[in-house]
Amino acid sequence: MTFERLEALYDARANVHYKGKLCEVISINALKQTAQVAEVDQIFPDIYEVKASELD
Repeated sequence: MTFERLEALYDARANVHYKGKLCEVISINALKQTAQVAEVDQIFPDIYEVKASELD
């Protein structure tokens, strides 16, 4: 996925797929072009910082 598309999904509060799991985008970092994502519907989800190219 391109970083511009990731920004649009973040602005729309949409979910993304990471390693086959549905995740919500918590924040984005424009300098590194990464995003912090967490699995949806978890009480204490693990938060991952991943590059935009790793997301589906």
